Amino acid sequence: MDFVLPLMVTSQVIPLIVLAPFFIILLGIGMTSKIAMAAVISFFPIFVNFAHGYKSISSNIHELMHIYDASTRFKIWNVYFPLSAGSILAGLKVSATLAAIGAIVAEFTGAEVGLGKNLFISAIRLEPDLMMTSLILSTLIGLTLFTSILLIERSFLGWNKDV
Repeated sequence: MDFVLPLMVTSQVIPLIVLAPFFIILLGIGMTSKIAMAAVISFFPIFVNFAHGYKSISSNIHELMHIYDASTRFKIWNVYFPLSAGSILAGLKVSATLAAIGAIVAEFTGAEVGLGKNLFISAIRLEPDLMMTSLILSTLIGLTLFTSILLIERSFLGWNKDV
């Protein structure tokens, strides 16, 4: 993890809006390029929180898994993932709103319809009603995604007093 984290931080220094045309050229104007842009923007908080959750696992647990010669699959699914689930879900809450932003950014450069296209057109044409409607809808989408992750977190980690 210690060698991957600096690479991930370096990748986040790139202004991600410049990647939108690259994804359109690579994947086309359709939904795939928007999903790729949302995934790129959303990945970093999930990764950082997973790394934090993994590092917070006691070294005694790592040693126990080594002593029992547990398989990698067992360690990931039965030990590491459950113990770092709180951190992963915290990253997902941040990434849920960033995914909506990523999709809108992808629509700025290469969409025929969508909230990003509406925001772009409303800024050019000076249409405040279209802009405010698009802003309100994008806010609602972000809040809906955040709330859905929050509900998932409460259902999976309801035993945790911090949730």
